[in-house]
Amino acid sequence: MSSSGLQELPDGPLDLVGDVHGEYDALVSLLKKLGYDDLGRHVEGRRLVFVGDLIDRGPNSPAVLRTVKRMVDAGNAACIAGNHEINAIRDQPEKERAGEGWWHGREEAVYRAVAVDPYEKEASFLPFLRSLPGALEREGLRVVHACWHEPSIGRLREATSVIDAFHEEAEANQPNLESLRRALRDRARAESFDFRRIKNEGRKLELIPELAAYDEANQMGNAIKVATSGIERAARDSYYASGKWRMVERVPWWEEYEGPPVIVGHYWRRYAPEDSPAQAKRNAELFGGASPHAMLGPARRVMCIDYSVGMRFLERHRANGASLERFDACLAALRLPEWKLVFDDGRPSLAVEGHAPG
Repeated sequence: MSSSGLQELPDGPLDLVGDVHGEYDALVSLLKKLGYDDLGRHVEGRRLVFVGDLIDRGPNSPAVLRTVKRMVDAGNAACIAGNHEINAIRDQPEKERAGEGWWHGREEAVYRAVAVDPYEKEASFLPFLRSLPGALEREGLRVVHACWHEPSIGRLREATSVIDAFHEEAEANQPNLESLRRALRDRARAESFDFRRIKNEGRKLELIPELAAYDEANQMGNAIKVATSGIERAARDSYYASGKWRMVERVPWWEEYEGPPVIVGHYWRRYAPEDSPAQAKRNAELFGGASPHAMLGPARRVMCIDYSVGMRFLERHRANGASLERFDACLAALRLPEWKLVFDDGRPSLAVEGHAPG
């Protein structure tokens, strides 16, 4: 476990922090509740672990990166890469992904985010993000952003750099993707299809089988994508999420997982599912009716700790400038070995339901 693709999880009691998504105030509040100082030190010797997706959507991703980097550099915290960190390292402004404008110097009114300083980005943030492992492991406990898929984890075990492994996987997948691109282009020419419709929320885009096949192969043909954003298959119907119509849907891989307990983020869990927007309701279906604080899967071996704080931008947008006394979405930390969830705001802590011994 010496590679930077998969590293050793710290010993002792841990506080694992879910997806932060640029919500700096929520992070500060949560760390205070947990008892950590500015360098990530705890009087009881506890250690912080961040499960990825530190950035995007929220109002101050640069401040979140500075905070987590400071704690990691001090040796008091660990952090893994999520899919948003992978996208940041790839640095593709032409993709115009929703919520990434702060990183590329592009204004996005709905997010109202602090822009990154170009020097800090190159000199500090990019080296930090490139150094992050894709997963952490110790006896009886595993941490990955989205999916503990053994072939993908095996790729991380042999990788000296997560982003290098990502690019190698992408290159190997190109011949298959090119064949699927040709089929998609033939369909588009035959129907005079305008691909700009993919980002038009106001007009329903019906499922395009060729695009679904391409998106599935693009995801599943890259082990690093699987680890950081999960197993995806062609959807039953198209749906709009994160700025475009989607043709693939997430698969509940935990239904078949039976290994040591795994802690993940990524999946937009909600403290109160009845308050969820449409996409979060879709993800609630992924959890198969499990309570918001239950372990997942028949073996009760997987715990998702992403409580959708990355949706607070939407709550602010819908408030149209009005002050919000509380948010529906929240930032969570899982305390181990207590198996207790702590949240950034005033809502009660929760004991995790159904956790099996490691």
